Amino acid sequence: MQIVYYVATSLDGFIATSTGEVGWLDTLPIDHQATGYDAFWETVDGLVMGRNTYDFVWNHGEWPYGDRPVWVCTRRDLVAMDGCNLQPERQPEAAIARSREMGIKKLWLVGGGQLARTLLEQGNLTHLSVSAMPILLGTGVPLVEALPQPLTLHQENSVAQGGFTQIDYRLGDRAET
Repeated sequence: MQIVYYVATSLDGFIATSTGEVGWLDTLPIDHQATGYDAFWETVDGLVMGRNTYDFVWNHGEWPYGDRPVWVCTRRDLVAMDGCNLQPERQPEAAIARSREMGIKKLWLVGGGQLARTLLEQGNLTHLSVSAMPILLGTGVPLVEALPQPLTLHQENSVAQGGFTQIDYRLGDRAET
């Protein structure tokens, strides 16, 4: 199973402002059709996210991810949004184990530098797909929370398009497809 952290980041490595907002993405002259998001979304079987990302979605409107199963990793109580196919597992290891049991082929890590670090440390994240956006935020939520040691990535693809660069990496020997 692929577990892909598909995310937009500023050139200085932030996925959101210090307050967790991503409105800066709307200020960029980026053609949504050029991002490849729609093609990526068609390959996703399930989603995993942290509580901060889930709360962000909760506070900004309707559930945008259809009926694909979603795991929210949190220690706090959780209420499902209307339309959210929320799964009961709350710990990353349990969520991943259950997604494998369900036959998920591609699990999308949505947002979440903290959860990205956890999945990296557990050896569960297989791919990183970064949209490097032409902006410097200076501060904010990092792409990945501080790692205890460097991690080698293997570039699979890089395309400059529509004002940004899309870079796809495979992590170490985790070449699952």
